Amino acid sequence: MFTTRASLATVSGNQSLIKDASTIDLSESGAKVRFHGQIQPGQVVELFLSTRPEPCRVVWTAPGKAVQELIVGLQFTSPLPDGQRLHTPSSS
Repeated sequence: MFTTRASLATVSGNQSLIKDASTIDLSESGAKVRFHGQIQPGQVVELFLSTRPEPCRVVWTAPGKAVQELIVGLQFTSPLPDGQRLHTPSSS
């Protein structure tokens, strides 16, 4: 399985929390991400595949194998325009 490091920003109250995540699957319309923390379906988050955040909506969550690990299904609010944005520095 190929994974890419990413960061996931969530908003709690009036502050943004950024946590490490890793993509498990990535397409123009969304991503499947491994994440340690709390997140709810319907929540809007930002996925950093590079330095630019991609706004996403959490579609579903499922427990991961590790303690407090979630597998998260994200839908981009706007589809990625082309395959170039799918290539991050760590996946070249």
